[in-house]
Amino acid sequence: MPTNTPSDEPIAAPETPSAIAKPQWLVSVRSLAEAELAVRCDVDILDLKEPRRGPLAPVSAQVWRQVADHVAMLPAARLSAALGESCEATELADQVPPRFAFAKAGPSGCDRDSQLRRLWDRVRGRLPGQVELVAVAYADHRAARCVEAERIVALAAASGFRRVLLDTFEKNGRSAIDVLGPTRLSRLGRLAHQQRLWWSLAGSITLGDVQRLGELIRDRDDRPDCYAVRGGVCGGGRTGTLCEAKMRQWQRALRSN
Repeated sequence: MPTNTPSDEPIAAPETPSAIAKPQWLVSVRSLAEAELAVRCDVDILDLKEPRRGPLAPVSAQVWRQVADHVAMLPAARLSAALGESCEATELADQVPPRFAFAKAGPSGCDRDSQLRRLWDRVRGRLPGQVELVAVAYADHRAARCVEAERIVALAAASGFRRVLLDTFEKNGRSAIDVLGPTRLSRLGRLAHQQRLWWSLAGSITLGDVQRLGELIRDRDDRPDCYAVRGGVCGGGRTGTLCEAKMRQWQRALRSN
């Protein structure tokens, strides 16, 4: 199975926490204005999605192009596109601007390994060659009617992926940590790193969750390589708009971690 690796990707291989000084930070944005604020707050990855329409719902292709043209020229800005779930993701994949580093397709409805592999093949086949597909696992996999997270991690590694995102399908206030519990979350992190996968933790996590993970997950090598957030940095929840004061709180916490 082919892999898509961005030509300007500054990291040669998936990192583990022992190989980097601080966790990376992904913020989901829905507009050029939000992307510009994220850049000012030193966000590592700008993930474009429309939170009012689902966990991985896409923004318009026009917004993709606007952000690619006006923000992505900055050396530190790496862009990620949420493509939606299965059928929608396949249809949109070839519209992702080549300047994007990553894209993600939700696995909902893929309750068999073969279905998930077909989804990955279709999306990868349509993405621009330098855009890397990130595997997505849902902590609440039953709600999403998809393969459980541990199995997705193993399948992703076997299929040549370098990165995986752990998220929640239902946005009901329960975080991925609430759904899985610290023991299972730690095991997932260990599994990802054993498979040489860089992994990002999303799913309604708060700054307090991030600060507690040091105690919840004792082994540093099991912790996430990246924290992905939307609601925790917005005024009015994930469907609101980015709040600069909250962004600065996260910036200070993660950069001093």
